[in-house]
Amino acid sequence: MSLWPDSLVQRNKMLAWINYNDIFFKYWLDRYKYADRFPEFDVNYYRQKAEVFLQRLDKRLSRRVFIFGDQMSLADIAIFPFIRQFSAVCPIWFDSADYPYLKRWLKVFLDSEVFNVVMVKYPAWDEGKEEIVVPWSL
Repeated sequence: MSLWPDSLVQRNKMLAWINYNDIFFKYWLDRYKYADRFPEFDVNYYRQKAEVFLQRLDKRLSRRVFIFGDQMSLADIAIFPFIRQFSAVCPIWFDSADYPYLKRWLKVFLDSEVFNVVMVKYPAWDEGKEEIVVPWSL
């Protein structure tokens, strides 16, 4: 399968995963990540709500390397940043959570050369400091 499959059925399945992430998971991720801004419930409540998606994704990844098979697809690329954000909210909790396939999948992205090239951290610029030049040759 390519990043964007030829099959309309496969494209619709891929879009369903992306939409579920963008609508359902993102909603709970924001509340988990910024629980202090949503005092109606505590951080554990929001995490448990978001975990519904993590459980579904971990189960799917137990049968394949990527969401739609052995090759990365648009769904993987679209969903990865949100899972990365979730894992960073409380890394100690995430590391101990029982999501072995999801963690394996996440590690593929985190260890990739492309990710590490684009995620190079540069010091924040402050007025009066020397200009920071970002190299663009990849």
